[in-house]
Amino acid sequence: MKHIIYFLLLANIQLFAANPTVKTTVKLIGKQKIASQNKLIYLNNDRLQKAKLFIAKKDTFYTNAYNQLIVEANLELTKKTNPVTNKDKFPPSGNKHDYLSIAPYWWPNPNTADGFPWILKDGEINPMTRSNNTDQVRLKDMMDGLNILSMAYYFSGDIKYAEKAKSVLKIWFVDDSTKVNPNVNFGQGVPRVVEGRRAGIIEWKGSSNIITAVQLLTFNKLLSASEKKTLNTWISDYYNWLKTSPYGIENDNGLQNHSTCYDYQMVGIALYLGLNDEAKSRLEAAKIKRIATQIKPDGTQPAELGRTRSLHYVPMNLITMTYLAEMGKSIGVDLFNYSSAEGSSIRKAYQILRPYAQRDKVWPYKHIEDGGIEKGIDDELKPAFSIASTIFGEELIDPSAQVYKYLSYMQRLEYPPLFK
Repeated sequence: MKHIIYFLLLANIQLFAANPTVKTTVKLIGKQKIASQNKLIYLNNDRLQKAKLFIAKKDTFYTNAYNQLIVEANLELTKKTNPVTNKDKFPPSGNKHDYLSIAPYWWPNPNTADGFPWILKDGEINPMTRSNNTDQVRLKDMMDGLNILSMAYYFSGDIKYAEKAKSVLKIWFVDDSTKVNPNVNFGQGVPRVVEGRRAGIIEWKGSSNIITAVQLLTFNKLLSASEKKTLNTWISDYYNWLKTSPYGIENDNGLQNHSTCYDYQMVGIALYLGLNDEAKSRLEAAKIKRIATQIKPDGTQPAELGRTRSLHYVPMNLITMTYLAEMGKSIGVDLFNYSSAEGSSIRKAYQILRPYAQRDKVWPYKHIEDGGIEKGIDDELKPAFSIASTIFGEELIDPSAQVYKYLSYMQRLEYPPLFK
């Protein structure tokens, strides 16, 4: 009986019955100067050109990656866009245009007849949270698809990929019948406990792909004035929601990876909107609020090391700080070389992880994902070292480790290795 309850629970309960709907007043940014120069915010033009050059030279490291990109992009062309309005359940607001997701590590209680109250199993993803009842999967698919289509257009020049990316953007952010509302009020809720949590914002980290797609379409004059205005209004409204909502403010004042990923969105979107002073102020604050707070003087990240998926959260948090540091370089904020009075720094965090990536030491922390510690090092830690070395222009690990071999096809194109 409990198994039946488990698999049918989402179809038979009122998802969020406890807290009132979070209401946020959203205001448009006045007279913002949208970034118009042909310079990508979340990616580096020079690096992409480097990869393009190696593809032209038929370097197999890059041509194999490019061929895989085109295969994936052609698959994206065949997919029907899946907007938030396709979900099976209404969020607490009663509006299907509001994004809805459920906290992935919360599960029905096996010791009660109705499965309530739900219990936390850190690191164990409840498959019910990935169903068509909610939006997490369709959001990720949309953001990943935009990245694939944008890069396929960039590297191939084939307009069909740009047109598909444009159609996805229109369905998600322009068309009144299908577009998502610019809030995450109902992200990562827990049934009968809370309608939404600050953790839901991390699911929108891939908004970087939205910005990149809009930039590429704009640079190549593929958006009408009306389309561009509507997209920019949505992006502006979302930025203001992030900045003023209770969940956004909670993330701003947080102490671990959710707050780093919040900054990643805030800084990039601010730069896109031409709010450079706000971006610079946030990056300066990150020296204390992120680096000095989250990284100890010995280089460890206790808030991430204590998780059951430590080899996911440690490199993920650190590489996000690295992305922030790269954005900081463009406006005169040096996060990579920053060191707190006690000695906390991004550089120190890489130094302490280096022997694990090189397999000189055995990872002593918990990591429960399939494939275990070895796979975690290969899939997450090694690529982080290769990407960071590329971004900072110096090898952060012994070249003999050849960590670039563990980059995904997309990472090879977006972050071509410094030394290979």
